[in-house]
Amino acid sequence: MIIGAGIAGAGMAYRLAPKGSVAVLDMEAQAGYHTTGRSAAFYAETYGGPKLQPLTTASKGFFRAPPEGFSEAPLQGPLGAIHIFREDQREEADAALAEMSVLPGVRVLPAEEVLRRAPYLKPDMLTAGIDDPDCANLDVAALHQGYLKGAKAHGAQVLLESGLESAVYEGGRWQVKTRTGALTARVLINTAGAWADQVAERAGVKPLGVTPLRRTIVTFKNPQGLPFDRHGPVIIDVGEAFYFKPEGEGYMVSPADETPSVPTDAQPELEDIAVAVDHFERVTGATVEKLEAKWAGLRTFAPDRAPVIGFDADQPAFFWSVGQGGYGIQTSPAWSALAATLVLGEDLPEELKAHGVRPELYSPARFR
Repeated sequence: MIIGAGIAGAGMAYRLAPKGSVAVLDMEAQAGYHTTGRSAAFYAETYGGPKLQPLTTASKGFFRAPPEGFSEAPLQGPLGAIHIFREDQREEADAALAEMSVLPGVRVLPAEEVLRRAPYLKPDMLTAGIDDPDCANLDVAALHQGYLKGAKAHGAQVLLESGLESAVYEGGRWQVKTRTGALTARVLINTAGAWADQVAERAGVKPLGVTPLRRTIVTFKNPQGLPFDRHGPVIIDVGEAFYFKPEGEGYMVSPADETPSVPTDAQPELEDIAVAVDHFERVTGATVEKLEAKWAGLRTFAPDRAPVIGFDADQPAFFWSVGQGGYGIQTSPAWSALAATLVLGEDLPEELKAHGVRPELYSPARFR
């Protein structure tokens, strides 16, 4: 039984349904209503640090060539990313480059090359950039629906508006009470994102202390007079103070905020919206007249900001698949493959081993 039908839960259902009986519970009327449906929707191997990178890299093949029939639409499209930095950010840039340089194609771009590829940037706002040519746009909806469609084709039940109220483990089975009735399961899989600790408590399992952090995104049309390239790269501040990318006829911008929040239907705050716009205006010199859209989502982190994938140290029938932070979409093929392997007690797939995925890095036992 999987608790949560966002990208983590959908991916788990897709991997596990061919091997046994699977039910997915979600408290909302729409699967993926919260964080999954509010993603910035890009893939960047250089984003997230050394513990996330193996999962991201190991997911690349799935995005480029998904299984036959998985999705009618391509899962990814070209984008590219440039991490820009000023002279006073040189130390941060050196540290970032040291992490990124293990990946092919990553190199330092002189300012003139950055400006050629992103002519909307002000020359005095950058010293150079770090190129990530394999960064790609992702079709999050196609990925999420592909997982759910594949899971249902193998008999998985997706029970919406049916959140978990309590679970008791006795006689080798979970006795689960939901909003819509009682169910039983051999294994309870926690993919509840911001609600992960609440789910654990309702199952009598010690919570991990995960922290939901609010992140804001705004979109607007390209400001008048500013050069525009709908196929231009995502621009990321090397200190992760902001990022933006072309979206439609304008831009999607985030101030990369990380404001602690209770688990909730996150909404953007006026101050964070203003910060997002200010970052864009400062690095481009343009004036944003009107927003087209604004939203916020919750990126949930474990105490050490690394993924948590594995059976609970004290309750071996309770499985954690949480702490995706802002990287759940781009890691989901490898993440779900690893998690399903651990649930089933199978050997780690060679493809994951080849990219340096090590289950012990993500074990919940590290918090005990």
